[in-house]
Amino acid sequence: MLEDLLKSSLLGTVEKYGIFEEDVTVELEKPRVRSHGDLSTNLALMLGGRLQRNPRELAGEIAAAIVLPKDIIESVEIAGRGFINFRIAKEHKIQLLLDVWDPEISLQAIKTGADKRINVEFISSNPTGPLNVVSARAGAFGMCLVRLLDAVGYDAHAEYYVNDAGRQVSLLGRSLRCFYFRLAGEECEFPEGGYQGRYLEIMAAELMEQDTQTIQNASKAFDDESFQRVNPPEGNAEDWRKMPEEESVRSFSKYALMKILSWQRETCRRFGLRFQTWYFESELHETKRIERALERLKKLDTIYEEDGAVWFRSSDFGDEKDRVVVRADGNPTYFLADIAYHYHKYQRGFERAIDFWGPDHHGYIARMQGAMEALDISPGWLEVQILQQVTFIEEGRPINMSKRQGQFVTMDALMEDVGADVAKYIFLTRKPNSHLDFDLDLAKEQSADNPVYYVKYAHARICSLLSKAEEAGMATRELSEKSLAHLQDETEWNLVAELIRLPLVIVSAAQSREPHRLTGYIYEVAELYHKFYHQCKVLKIMEDQPELAQCRLQLSLMTRHVLRVVLDLLGVDAPEVMEEKG
Repeated sequence: MLEDLLKSSLLGTVEKYGIFEEDVTVELEKPRVRSHGDLSTNLALMLGGRLQRNPRELAGEIAAAIVLPKDIIESVEIAGRGFINFRIAKEHKIQLLLDVWDPEISLQAIKTGADKRINVEFISSNPTGPLNVVSARAGAFGMCLVRLLDAVGYDAHAEYYVNDAGRQVSLLGRSLRCFYFRLAGEECEFPEGGYQGRYLEIMAAELMEQDTQTIQNASKAFDDESFQRVNPPEGNAEDWRKMPEEESVRSFSKYALMKILSWQRETCRRFGLRFQTWYFESELHETKRIERALERLKKLDTIYEEDGAVWFRSSDFGDEKDRVVVRADGNPTYFLADIAYHYHKYQRGFERAIDFWGPDHHGYIARMQGAMEALDISPGWLEVQILQQVTFIEEGRPINMSKRQGQFVTMDALMEDVGADVAKYIFLTRKPNSHLDFDLDLAKEQSADNPVYYVKYAHARICSLLSKAEEAGMATRELSEKSLAHLQDETEWNLVAELIRLPLVIVSAAQSREPHRLTGYIYEVAELYHKFYHQCKVLKIMEDQPELAQCRLQLSLMTRHVLRVVLDLLGVDAPEVMEEKG
């Protein structure tokens, strides 16, 4: 890659200052001002303080000393406080464009992951209700990151952790049981902190109409390998109502779990999420993995007993204090179950694990990473991405959400309101750890103000142009150096300069775990193409300037290719026909 050439040349140049490869990370980005060049580095700014040098003077020395092929880099310039900017020779830009187009070359150069296995766990919502919008944001990021990691050569594995053991599932069963009892005309005291969502009322009403066979048939949706642990309770709701309370609660819990997991799985499917594994917490208990993880921690002398409880020495691994892993009553904490779960990820052969957690889990990171280190797993094996909250804005006012009261925006409702593509794209316009204001009115608008519509329309516009050109007698040929040599307009070259950045953008988005770089990039590609479309005529010059027309058709074809690659990474469809709305 061109970036590798520039980085190695820069590192070779700064060796005379006593700076070597292991001492510094060379970063290359697009200059903020397009006229300043094609690629830029802040290397002199980073080294200025270390070398006690003026960054701009240092940048000048590096720019003057660096040796680069003239047929690749046209010029090296300095700008601002000490940025070093590179202009790529036009002939080489055409070659880079052809490389991105060629399926044999294309994105092969960026596949540096060597098929290393990475586990990406996302959503992992408690199976106590329909998936909400935080889960939708996690789904958009997690699935996009899986595709990005695959694109750069890793073997990325999408996983969903099902918290099907513990108090919350029991509370869910008690809540459903109470709703059913009331419908049956029987008194029932609602459990403290129970779930009061409308979805449970509907579920209870459906149970009034379901016999044993209907309930058994509903479980057949879980016959596939990932869901063999999901089984219906014996009998029907009337049978469960007559059971002793605890047995009754278990039956209602089991049914609610089956029902809600079926909703969650279907919701994920509609949102374009594909999980290789649905991992059930109950398996940890049944296979004694929790006990085995505890025994290993004991052998490594990282736990101790105090006040009847068992504690993990998490303060030895960067946490603010030690944490309980087994309560005084002998029951393991969620923390110990999570330790066992992540340790099993490691045992399954994943060379790295990436988790997406909710906004209230910041304090959990250090203790979990510390637990992995305590188990002799290398630091950095577990990465955690925190997803911040989403505020939905409608008619200029925020929509409040409360899951326990049943007043929350579900993932399904969001898809019905704005569509899965729009939701995913907008979620991916910001970093995962940034709060997001989601404007529902803008999301439903079909105009250039809606970034999703704007990008999709660029793709549809290209499809229409290529079709019209073919109808007029000019089929688009494969990209060639000869045809692209006719590029002349500044808007054409601006578009080319952005298209050839595709490999760098994919690599940087994957390495930084920042899929929002894709939406920023593809929006700029669409913007440059719309400008090109209006300024550089194609159909009108077909007779008088056929070679130039063919050149512009090929540039359009290349733009469509790039749009498709990025939209596919985002999990967003690329329509061939759209109505222009302004």
